Amino acid sequence: MRGIKRMYLSAIAAAVALGSWSCAREAGEIGNGLARQSFEAWVAKYAPSAYANPYKDIYIEYIERGPEDAAKPVPEYSWLTLNYTGKTLDGSVFVTRVDSISRRVGQFAYTTHYCDDFVSYSSTSTKLCDGLRQAFERMRVGDSVRVFIPFDKGYAYAMSVNSGYAGEYGVKYTQLPIVFEMRLAAVTTAPFIWERDSVARYAEQQWGTDCSNDTIGMYMHIVKHNPEGDQLTKDSTAFIYYEEYFMDGFLAATNIDTVARKWNVYNSGDLSAYESIPILPASGANATVNKVLYIAVPHLRKGEVADIVTVSTWAHGDEGNSSSTPEILPYQPMRYRIYVMEDEEGDSDE
Repeated sequence: MRGIKRMYLSAIAAAVALGSWSCAREAGEIGNGLARQSFEAWVAKYAPSAYANPYKDIYIEYIERGPEDAAKPVPEYSWLTLNYTGKTLDGSVFVTRVDSISRRVGQFAYTTHYCDDFVSYSSTSTKLCDGLRQAFERMRVGDSVRVFIPFDKGYAYAMSVNSGYAGEYGVKYTQLPIVFEMRLAAVTTAPFIWERDSVARYAEQQWGTDCSNDTIGMYMHIVKHNPEGDQLTKDSTAFIYYEEYFMDGFLAATNIDTVARKWNVYNSGDLSAYESIPILPASGANATVNKVLYIAVPHLRKGEVADIVTVSTWAHGDEGNSSSTPEILPYQPMRYRIYVMEDEEGDSDE
Protein backbone atom coordinates (compact mmCIF):
# COMPACT_ATOMS: atom_id res chain seq x y z
CA MET A 1 0.00 0.00 0.00
CA ARG A 2 2.81 2.40 0.87
CA GLY A 3 4.39 1.80 -2.54
CA ILE A 4 1.13 2.52 -4.30
CA LYS A 5 0.71 5.70 -2.24
CA ARG A 6 4.19 6.92 -3.16
CA MET A 7 3.48 6.29 -6.85
CA TYR A 8 0.21 8.22 -6.53
CA LEU A 9 1.89 11.20 -4.89
CA SER A 10 4.63 11.16 -7.55
CA ALA A 11 2.03 11.20 -10.28
CA ILE A 12 0.31 14.19 -8.67
CA ALA A 13 3.64 16.06 -8.41
CA ALA A 14 4.41 15.33 -12.06
CA ALA A 15 0.99 16.57 -13.12
CA VAL A 16 1.44 19.78 -11.12
CA ALA A 17 4.89 20.34 -12.63
CA LEU A 18 3.58 19.68 -16.11
CA GLY A 19 0.72 22.07 -15.53
CA SER A 20 3.10 24.76 -14.25
CA TRP A 21 5.38 24.30 -17.28
CA SER A 22 2.37 24.46 -19.58
CA CYS A 23 1.18 27.68 -17.92
CA ALA A 24 4.67 29.18 -18.17
CA ARG A 25 4.83 28.25 -21.84
CA GLU A 26 1.43 29.78 -22.48
CA ALA A 27 2.46 32.93 -20.58
CA GLY A 28 5.60 33.14 -22.71
CA GLU A 29 3.61 32.71 -25.90
CA ILE A 30 1.14 35.37 -24.78
CA GLY A 31 4.03 37.71 -23.93
CA ASN A 32 5.65 37.12 -27.29
CA GLY A 33 2.35 37.72 -29.02
CA LEU A 34 1.83 41.02 -27.21
CA ALA A 35 5.39 42.08 -28.03
CA ARG A 36 4.76 41.31 -31.69
CA GLN A 37 1.49 43.29 -31.67
CA SER A 38 3.23 46.22 -30.01
CA PHE A 39 6.00 46.11 -32.64
CA GLU A 40 3.53 46.03 -35.51
CA ALA A 41 1.57 48.92 -34.01
CA TRP A 42 4.76 50.95 -33.73
CA VAL A 43 5.71 50.28 -37.37
CA ALA A 44 2.19 51.13 -38.54
CA LYS A 45 2.31 54.47 -36.73
CA TYR A 46 5.89 55.61 -37.32
CA ALA A 47 6.83 53.85 -40.58
CA PRO A 48 3.62 53.41 -42.59
CA SER A 49 5.43 52.90 -45.91
CA ALA A 50 7.35 50.02 -44.37
CA TYR A 51 4.16 48.64 -42.83
CA ALA A 52 2.80 48.42 -46.37
CA ASN A 53 5.73 46.13 -47.31
CA PRO A 54 5.64 43.15 -44.94
CA TYR A 55 7.81 40.13 -45.69
CA LYS A 56 7.83 37.11 -43.42
CA ASP A 57 8.62 38.56 -39.96
CA ILE A 58 9.95 41.97 -41.03
CA TYR A 59 8.95 45.23 -42.71
CA ILE A 60 11.04 46.95 -45.38
CA GLU A 61 11.02 50.61 -46.36
CA TYR A 62 12.76 51.23 -49.69
CA ILE A 63 14.67 54.51 -49.71
CA GLU A 64 16.31 53.92 -53.09
CA ARG A 65 15.98 51.03 -55.52
CA GLY A 66 18.80 49.52 -57.49
CA PRO A 67 18.46 48.79 -61.22
CA GLU A 68 15.85 46.19 -62.13
CA ASP A 69 18.41 44.04 -63.92
CA ALA A 70 20.13 43.60 -60.54
CA ALA A 71 17.03 41.95 -59.10
CA LYS A 72 18.55 38.58 -58.25
CA PRO A 73 18.20 36.65 -54.99
CA VAL A 74 21.27 36.99 -52.78
CA PRO A 75 22.76 33.47 -52.87
CA GLU A 76 23.78 31.64 -49.71
CA TYR A 77 27.52 31.64 -48.95
CA SER A 78 28.13 34.85 -50.87
CA TRP A 79 29.89 38.04 -49.75
CA LEU A 80 28.08 41.34 -49.43
CA THR A 81 29.52 44.84 -49.74
CA LEU A 82 27.26 46.52 -47.23
CA ASN A 83 26.94 49.83 -45.40
CA TYR A 84 24.69 49.94 -42.37
CA THR A 85 23.59 51.62 -39.17
CA GLY A 86 21.68 49.71 -36.50
CA LYS A 87 19.32 51.45 -34.09
CA THR A 88 16.78 50.62 -31.42
CA LEU A 89 13.21 51.88 -31.93
CA ASP A 90 13.95 55.01 -29.87
CA GLY A 91 16.73 55.97 -32.33
CA SER A 92 19.71 54.96 -30.17
CA VAL A 93 22.61 53.80 -32.37
CA PHE A 94 24.34 50.52 -31.48
CA VAL A 95 26.46 50.05 -34.62
CA THR A 96 27.40 52.19 -37.63
CA ARG A 97 29.79 52.29 -40.58
CA VAL A 98 29.12 56.02 -41.17
CA ASP A 99 31.62 58.60 -39.87
CA SER A 100 29.06 61.42 -39.51
CA ILE A 101 26.83 59.25 -37.33
CA SER A 102 29.82 58.10 -35.30
CA ARG A 103 30.73 61.75 -34.69
CA ARG A 104 27.19 62.57 -33.65
CA VAL A 105 27.09 59.84 -31.00
CA GLY A 106 30.59 60.68 -29.70
CA GLN A 107 32.39 57.56 -30.93
CA PHE A 108 34.41 58.89 -33.87
CA ALA A 109 38.07 57.85 -34.05
CA TYR A 110 40.70 58.81 -36.64
CA THR A 111 41.97 55.23 -36.55
CA THR A 112 38.60 53.82 -37.66
CA HIS A 113 38.15 53.19 -41.37
CA TYR A 114 34.52 54.16 -42.01
CA CYS A 115 33.62 52.22 -45.12
CA ASP A 116 31.33 49.52 -46.46
CA ASP A 117 31.64 46.23 -44.63
CA PHE A 118 32.44 42.98 -46.46
CA VAL A 119 30.13 40.45 -44.84
CA SER A 120 29.78 36.72 -45.27
CA TYR A 121 26.14 35.93 -46.06
CA SER A 122 25.70 32.63 -44.27
CA SER A 123 23.82 31.15 -41.35
CA THR A 124 26.95 31.35 -39.18
CA SER A 125 27.75 35.04 -39.64
CA THR A 126 27.46 36.79 -36.26
CA LYS A 127 27.02 40.16 -37.99
CA LEU A 128 23.70 39.10 -39.49
CA CYS A 129 20.55 38.35 -37.52
CA ASP A 130 17.60 36.38 -38.90
CA GLY A 131 15.73 39.59 -39.74
CA LEU A 132 18.57 40.84 -41.94
CA ARG A 133 18.81 37.49 -43.71
CA GLN A 134 15.12 37.78 -44.51
CA ALA A 135 15.68 41.30 -45.86
CA PHE A 136 18.37 40.12 -48.29
CA GLU A 137 15.83 37.74 -49.80
CA ARG A 138 13.97 40.83 -51.03
CA MET A 139 16.86 43.17 -51.85
CA ARG A 140 18.84 43.77 -55.00
CA VAL A 141 22.22 45.39 -55.55
CA GLY A 142 21.93 49.17 -55.24
CA ASP A 143 19.01 49.09 -52.79
CA SER A 144 19.00 51.42 -49.79
CA VAL A 145 16.47 50.35 -47.19
CA ARG A 146 15.25 50.59 -43.63
CA VAL A 147 14.45 47.20 -42.18
CA PHE A 148 12.22 46.93 -39.12
CA ILE A 149 12.95 43.72 -37.22
CA PRO A 150 10.97 42.27 -34.27
CA PHE A 151 12.79 41.21 -31.11
CA ASP A 152 12.73 37.47 -31.88
CA LYS A 153 14.38 38.00 -35.30
CA GLY A 154 17.00 40.44 -34.04
CA TYR A 155 20.06 39.66 -31.94
CA ALA A 156 19.91 37.16 -29.11
CA TYR A 157 23.54 38.01 -28.34
CA ALA A 158 25.74 41.00 -29.11
CA MET A 159 26.86 41.02 -32.74
CA SER A 160 30.56 40.62 -33.57
CA VAL A 161 31.68 44.17 -34.40
CA ASN A 162 35.02 45.95 -34.21
CA SER A 163 34.89 48.49 -31.39
CA GLY A 164 35.57 51.33 -33.84
CA TYR A 165 32.07 50.89 -35.25
CA ALA A 166 30.23 50.66 -31.94
CA GLY A 167 27.42 53.09 -31.31
CA GLU A 168 26.44 54.97 -28.20
CA TYR A 169 27.68 53.72 -24.84
CA GLY A 170 25.35 51.46 -22.92
CA VAL A 171 22.75 50.91 -25.63
CA LYS A 172 20.94 47.60 -25.15
CA TYR A 173 19.73 46.01 -28.36
CA THR A 174 19.72 42.26 -27.76
CA GLN A 175 16.26 40.70 -27.34
CA LEU A 176 14.72 43.96 -28.59
CA PRO A 177 13.11 45.14 -31.86
CA ILE A 178 15.60 47.05 -34.01
CA VAL A 179 15.89 49.10 -37.20
CA PHE A 180 18.66 48.74 -39.78
CA GLU A 181 19.40 51.42 -42.35
CA MET A 182 21.62 49.87 -44.99
CA ARG A 183 22.74 49.91 -48.59
CA LEU A 184 23.67 46.79 -50.55
CA ALA A 185 26.47 47.90 -52.88
CA ALA A 186 27.62 44.58 -54.33
CA VAL A 187 27.35 40.80 -54.09
CA THR A 188 29.99 38.26 -55.07
CA THR A 189 30.33 34.51 -54.75
CA ALA A 190 34.02 34.59 -55.75
CA PRO A 191 35.88 37.00 -53.43
CA PHE A 192 39.29 35.87 -54.73
CA ILE A 193 38.35 36.93 -58.25
CA TRP A 194 36.71 40.12 -56.97
CA GLU A 195 39.85 41.36 -55.24
CA ARG A 196 42.18 40.18 -58.02
CA ASP A 197 40.13 42.13 -60.56
CA SER A 198 40.04 45.26 -58.37
CA VAL A 199 43.84 45.17 -58.03
CA ALA A 200 44.38 44.69 -61.76
CA ARG A 201 41.93 47.49 -62.54
CA TYR A 202 43.71 49.88 -60.17
CA ALA A 203 47.12 49.09 -61.70
CA GLU A 204 45.83 49.61 -65.24
CA GLN A 205 44.09 52.90 -64.41
CA GLN A 206 46.98 54.37 -62.41
CA TRP A 207 50.07 53.07 -64.18
CA GLY A 208 49.08 51.49 -67.49
CA THR A 209 52.00 49.44 -68.76
CA ASP A 210 54.50 51.21 -66.48
CA CYS A 211 54.39 48.50 -63.83
CA SER A 212 55.48 44.92 -63.23
CA ASN A 213 53.45 41.96 -62.03
CA ASP A 214 55.92 39.13 -61.49
CA THR A 215 53.83 37.91 -58.55
CA ILE A 216 50.21 36.86 -59.05
CA GLY A 217 47.88 39.50 -57.71
CA MET A 218 50.62 42.09 -57.09
CA TYR A 219 51.66 45.06 -59.25
CA MET A 220 54.63 47.39 -58.64
CA HIS A 221 55.37 50.83 -60.11
CA ILE A 222 58.74 52.55 -59.53
CA VAL A 223 58.09 56.12 -58.40
CA LYS A 224 61.74 57.09 -57.98
CA HIS A 225 64.50 55.30 -59.88
CA ASN A 226 68.08 55.14 -58.61
CA PRO A 227 70.18 53.35 -61.22
CA GLU A 228 73.32 54.05 -59.19
CA GLY A 229 71.95 52.39 -56.04
CA ASP A 230 73.07 48.95 -54.89
CA GLN A 231 70.94 46.13 -56.28
CA LEU A 232 69.22 44.18 -53.52
CA THR A 233 68.94 40.39 -53.40
CA LYS A 234 67.08 37.85 -51.29
CA ASP A 235 70.05 37.76 -48.95
CA SER A 236 70.39 41.55 -48.69
CA THR A 237 69.09 43.41 -45.67
CA ALA A 238 67.25 46.56 -46.66
CA PHE A 239 66.04 49.29 -44.31
CA ILE A 240 62.69 50.65 -45.37
CA TYR A 241 59.96 53.13 -44.52
CA TYR A 242 56.48 52.48 -45.78
CA GLU A 243 52.92 53.76 -46.04
CA GLU A 244 50.06 51.26 -46.18
CA TYR A 245 46.63 52.29 -47.50
CA PHE A 246 43.25 50.79 -48.17
CA MET A 247 42.10 50.96 -51.77
CA ASP A 248 40.10 54.13 -51.10
CA GLY A 249 43.25 55.93 -49.86
CA PHE A 250 42.64 55.66 -46.09
CA LEU A 251 45.86 55.15 -44.12
CA ALA A 252 46.16 51.70 -42.52
CA ALA A 253 49.71 51.89 -41.12
CA THR A 254 53.04 53.71 -41.46
CA ASN A 255 56.41 54.06 -39.78
CA ILE A 256 56.85 57.63 -41.07
CA ASP A 257 56.19 60.20 -38.36
CA THR A 258 55.17 63.01 -40.73
CA VAL A 259 52.59 60.79 -42.41
CA ALA A 260 51.19 59.67 -39.05
CA ARG A 261 50.87 63.32 -37.96
CA LYS A 262 49.09 64.20 -41.20
CA TRP A 263 46.50 61.49 -40.51
CA ASN A 264 46.16 62.42 -36.81
CA VAL A 265 47.38 58.99 -35.67
CA TYR A 266 50.87 59.91 -34.44
CA ASN A 267 51.81 58.04 -31.25
CA SER A 268 54.24 60.15 -29.23
CA GLY A 269 54.48 57.41 -26.62
CA ASP A 270 56.16 54.95 -28.99
CA LEU A 271 58.94 56.66 -30.94
CA SER A 272 60.35 53.27 -31.98
CA ALA A 273 57.29 52.90 -34.23
CA TYR A 274 58.88 55.52 -36.53
CA GLU A 275 62.21 53.84 -37.10
CA SER A 276 63.18 52.16 -40.36
CA ILE A 277 62.37 48.45 -40.63
CA PRO A 278 65.05 45.91 -41.57
CA ILE A 279 63.80 43.57 -44.29
CA LEU A 280 65.62 40.37 -45.22
CA PRO A 281 63.73 38.96 -48.22
CA ALA A 282 64.98 35.42 -47.56
CA SER A 283 63.02 35.39 -44.30
CA GLY A 284 59.78 36.45 -45.97
CA ALA A 285 58.51 32.87 -46.24
CA ASN A 286 57.73 33.04 -42.51
CA ALA A 287 55.94 36.40 -42.70
CA THR A 288 52.20 36.18 -42.08
CA VAL A 289 51.49 39.91 -42.51
CA ASN A 290 52.82 42.34 -45.16
CA LYS A 291 54.71 39.66 -47.06
CA VAL A 292 54.53 42.17 -49.93
CA LEU A 293 57.50 44.04 -48.42
CA TYR A 294 59.71 40.97 -48.61
CA ILE A 295 58.63 40.19 -52.16
CA ALA A 296 59.20 43.75 -53.40
CA VAL A 297 62.68 44.42 -51.98
CA PRO A 298 64.69 42.15 -54.36
CA HIS A 299 63.18 44.09 -57.29
CA LEU A 300 64.48 47.43 -56.00
CA ARG A 301 67.73 49.27 -55.48
CA LYS A 302 68.79 51.30 -52.49
CA GLY A 303 67.38 54.80 -52.70
CA GLU A 304 64.36 53.81 -54.78
CA VAL A 305 60.70 54.40 -54.03
CA ALA A 306 57.92 52.10 -55.26
CA ASP A 307 54.14 51.98 -55.21
CA ILE A 308 52.52 48.55 -54.92
CA VAL A 309 48.96 47.25 -55.03
CA THR A 310 48.27 43.69 -53.95
CA VAL A 311 45.60 41.14 -53.12
CA SER A 312 45.15 40.09 -49.49
CA THR A 313 47.31 36.98 -49.97
CA TRP A 314 50.45 39.14 -49.74
CA ALA A 315 49.04 41.67 -47.26
CA HIS A 316 46.96 40.50 -44.25
CA GLY A 317 45.56 37.22 -45.55
CA ASP A 318 42.10 36.46 -46.87
CA GLU A 319 40.60 36.23 -43.36
CA GLY A 320 41.58 39.81 -42.53
CA ASN A 321 41.96 40.94 -38.92
CA SER A 322 38.84 42.17 -37.14
CA SER A 323 40.78 43.03 -33.97
CA SER A 324 43.37 45.27 -35.63
CA THR A 325 43.21 49.08 -35.64
CA PRO A 326 41.98 49.93 -38.18
CA GLU A 327 40.03 46.77 -38.93
CA ILE A 328 41.23 44.69 -41.89
CA LEU A 329 38.29 43.12 -43.69
CA PRO A 330 38.41 39.66 -45.30
CA TYR A 331 39.77 39.61 -48.85
CA GLN A 332 41.03 43.17 -48.42
CA PRO A 333 43.41 44.31 -51.20
CA MET A 334 45.93 46.95 -50.07
CA ARG A 335 48.22 49.65 -51.46
CA TYR A 336 51.77 50.42 -50.32
CA ARG A 337 54.47 53.00 -50.88
CA ILE A 338 57.92 51.66 -50.00
CA TYR A 339 61.07 53.77 -49.49
CA VAL A 340 64.33 51.81 -49.59
CA MET A 341 67.03 53.64 -47.66
CA GLU A 342 70.61 54.09 -48.77
CA ASP A 343 71.57 52.94 -45.28
CA GLU A 344 69.96 52.35 -41.88
CA GLU A 345 70.15 56.02 -40.90
CA GLY A 346 68.53 57.31 -44.10
CA ASP A 347 65.26 59.21 -44.12
CA SER A 348 62.11 58.81 -46.19
CA ASP A 349 62.23 62.06 -48.14
CA GLU A 350 61.92 61.52 -51.88
